[in-house]
Amino acid sequence: MGNGVYIQAAAQISVQNPLCDDWLDNPIQYQVPYQRAIEADYRQFLDPVASRRMGRILKRAIATSMTVMASSGITNPEAIIVGTGLGCLETTEKFLLALVQEGEEFLQPTNFINSTHNTIASHIAVHLKCNAYNSTYVHLGVSFESALLDAFMQFQLGRIHSALVEGHDEMIPNYFYILDKVGYWEGKLASECAVSFMLCDEPGNNPMARIREVVLLHNAHEKRVESAINQVCERLGTVRKDWITPPSVRPLFGETFTSQAFEMYAAAVKMQRGLIADNILLVNQYRGTETSLIFLSKC
Repeated sequence: MGNGVYIQAAAQISVQNPLCDDWLDNPIQYQVPYQRAIEADYRQFLDPVASRRMGRILKRAIATSMTVMASSGITNPEAIIVGTGLGCLETTEKFLLALVQEGEEFLQPTNFINSTHNTIASHIAVHLKCNAYNSTYVHLGVSFESALLDAFMQFQLGRIHSALVEGHDEMIPNYFYILDKVGYWEGKLASECAVSFMLCDEPGNNPMARIREVVLLHNAHEKRVESAINQVCERLGTVRKDWITPPSVRPLFGETFTSQAFEMYAAAVKMQRGLIADNILLVNQYRGTETSLIFLSKC
């Protein structure tokens, strides 16, 4: 574990073309404040009958999970860990609207069952027939990093050798308008996120990148953040100037509570293709209260 954790495969469904890396050469540019994700063809992943009972976020989670499993050759991960800021928001809204409109009578149970935040991770596990460690993290703008940190610690402790780590969020129109009224978006593109990673403790044949360290800080001022970075650098036998923070890809993929999953995905894709520095530091400072640091290195 001294060498870190390896990203064997990654896949996304977003406002860019799904389940591919077309955004590198042919990015889709948006001039709107709000854009939902471009859906993939789910017929290759899901039975049509089962698909009709699932919300979009669940379909995206299954599709990205199965894509990284196929790419990595790992069919039975030893952990499924999901970070989500809002969970199954669209399904929750459907249930609440039906509750009001039907006067609390004649309600369909499916929307209620699928409305909890941990529905995403559990649906992935059921679909894959995976009975291993399963957890969901809901922590606003560092939800994905919280899931990633859990996986990283599990690897460090030697409890797992592979893990599906994912970031998922959807944005429904009503919630977009509510957040827009309070100035949450600040002119940024509001979008949706579905990113899955297959992580392993061994490099395998063609790893995308290596996760060297993951750090979460609460209410950290600038000096404390720099101190944490320097401590990690010392532990890794490097210095601060060795680590480059690349331009954000959020203008391409949009803003969600799990946008940092896009940052790690894009960095890993570019690192594998030699389009970026060998040592990358991804910094996420959410609303001045939560800070995450992800240290990535080329394999």
